[in-house]
Amino acid sequence: MILPTMKTFIISLFATTAFAASPMIDFSQDQKIAVQNTILAQVNGTTISMIDVKKKMDMLLYQNYPQFADSNLARYQFYEASWKRVLMDLVDHELIISDAQDKEVKVTDGEIREVMEERFGPGVMQTLDKIGLTYEETWKMVKNELLAHRMNWWFVNSKAISSVTPQDIRQAYRLYLKENPAYSQWKYRVVTIRVDKPDDMLSERVYRTLQKSGKTPDTLQEELKQFEAPGVKISVSNEFSAKTQDLSEIHKNSLATLHPGIYGKPSFQMSRADRKTVYRIFYLIDKTDFPAPTFEELSNHLRNELTQKATAEETGVYLNKLRKRYGFDADKIIPEDLHPFSLQ
Repeated sequence: MILPTMKTFIISLFATTAFAASPMIDFSQDQKIAVQNTILAQVNGTTISMIDVKKKMDMLLYQNYPQFADSNLARYQFYEASWKRVLMDLVDHELIISDAQDKEVKVTDGEIREVMEERFGPGVMQTLDKIGLTYEETWKMVKNELLAHRMNWWFVNSKAISSVTPQDIRQAYRLYLKENPAYSQWKYRVVTIRVDKPDDMLSERVYRTLQKSGKTPDTLQEELKQFEAPGVKISVSNEFSAKTQDLSEIHKNSLATLHPGIYGKPSFQMSRADRKTVYRIFYLIDKTDFPAPTFEELSNHLRNELTQKATAEETGVYLNKLRKRYGFDADKIIPEDLHPFSLQ
């Protein structure tokens, strides 16, 4: 069995390394990978050595990235980056197998054979020879994986699934809407009239000129100059594009009642910078609404997210119980200064 966190780690490891992203020139093919074999852990009478960890990594590498199985450099990098995580996965795996044996859980030869053929193809022996595994040890690995999978279903997955209630999904939906509310994308321009003294009649004349023109404000800049005089300056902004939540209250309120192609009534404001009077006329270019997904659209996704979270929690609870029952201290397993692999 590969625990979910280990599988995610393997995928992310290869996704972020150079040899997964582009063709790799491997100068290590004449070199061999040396392994410093040592006993790493004993779990309920089962010994786990560095060779056991390497064999498990070989299988994982072939399952997930068979294109790198013949590259010594890729294998070495994979070993170095992942052996500690694989070791802990093996320890947890053995704890689960011990629990399965105590509870007398069984799998059939037919189930094991089917998985081996699915995983390694019809030429099982040839594939195993290629990746350096014997048929007997692979049979045992697959058998134990099936046992662990069965135990995980009974003591982790089924509990996680049953723990997620319809009320939990509804609450998750409410939280989603709070963090991802419906919004609109606004595109608009602003005509600004800056005057030394308030002049409502001037702002009204400018507004009527804009409204009657049927044109966008950026095409009317020359025409607007007729209203300029000493103490009067008119400008047209660049096009703004913003989501509802990013708009200031002034802009939001000014745009709320507009339709595309429409000018809003002049709004009055005193400039804080120079204490001059400012009139703003908003012009809405376009508005695109993005409604929030319905509960029906999101419910399966939210259920899956909640189940994954519950699975992680139940996995921790289950493994902690097993470690306590079998007297295993996970904090003392990995020597900090151990570097078991080298290219020679």
